[in-house]
Amino acid sequence: MVYSYVIYFGVVLLSTFFAFLAQYFAKTNDLKTTPNPFFYWISLLSLVLVMGLRSMSVGVDGTNYYYNYLKANSMDLFTYYQNHITEPGFYLLYKLSFLLGNHQWLFVIAAFITVLFFYKAICYQIDKISFPLAIFIFASTQYFYYFGIMRMGIAVAIIAYAYKYILEGNNKKYILWVIVATTFHYSALFALVVLFFNKNKNGFFKKENILKIAVIIPLGFLAVRFIIFPFLTADRYAGYVESSGVFDIGFITTLPLLVIFSFFYNRLTIAHPHFQFYYFLFLAKVVTELFSPIIGTGRMVWYLNFSICFLFPIILKINNDKKIKVLILIIAILYSAFYSYNAYFGDSWRGQNMFPYKLFYIT
Repeated sequence: MVYSYVIYFGVVLLSTFFAFLAQYFAKTNDLKTTPNPFFYWISLLSLVLVMGLRSMSVGVDGTNYYYNYLKANSMDLFTYYQNHITEPGFYLLYKLSFLLGNHQWLFVIAAFITVLFFYKAICYQIDKISFPLAIFIFASTQYFYYFGIMRMGIAVAIIAYAYKYILEGNNKKYILWVIVATTFHYSALFALVVLFFNKNKNGFFKKENILKIAVIIPLGFLAVRFIIFPFLTADRYAGYVESSGVFDIGFITTLPLLVIFSFFYNRLTIAHPHFQFYYFLFLAKVVTELFSPIIGTGRMVWYLNFSICFLFPIILKINNDKKIKVLILIIAILYSAFYSYNAYFGDSWRGQNMFPYKLFYIT
């Protein structure tokens, strides 16, 4: 177990360290900041390799992906889809990995796509955030989740990247990327909710979006629960959608962070207008957690969790008060470490699937 902890926390620290070097040695041309490519790729690939070269026994559902890989490559397209429901994008990955040699390529390609799009999403804001802190938060709070949820990992990463088109006011491109993400996991359609975020004539997001978030998300969940769920026949999805009530008090654990981000809202909205967008994403996360029992699954929240990878780093980068910087850094690190240990290691349900860490060639 000690060996596994060294691997997991070692890769988090390694990716963070090289992210620091990537930003420290970045170049700025025409007001655009580009991270140092050498350190950038070392940081990115360190995460890809640990995730992609793992044994199928590491992480949730690895064995299921392996068996589906075998099925997808042992029958023709029509026969496969008569008995299975797999998003077309991921079905193509089954086929591509088979052409490349074996099932391990599925793990490697999925890991590469997932980490790459998350990095591209973070780099979009690299001139106004602490890049290493953003990578640290991502690697410790979200990266390990996608060791098992491979299809959704790709979809969430694509949506995280696509958010830049909302910020740029290009809704058509955003919708296009949502469609691409949906070919890997149908839940990506949930990301269309951000199209309801309106801006005023000065380019700032309207505060009335807070009311929209509070109304649209629960109404949307109710619509899905009573209109769409009755028509679901696939066992894989029917198992996800057992309604267990209306409210989940688990959202309370997120409220302290909401208080912190709200404290900086007015000041940082002026200094960094995009802070406002990520704040609304985080608020949507809280509302989604609150009403998740309506549809019986909390997975939708992962399309919003990425917001924390920007909020803390923006505060750290823009705030001029050194004491505040140190305090925010300590809170971000402690929160990420506490979340990581309790969500993926320790006595958590996922922890039993993370140990021991094995490479693919070790049975």
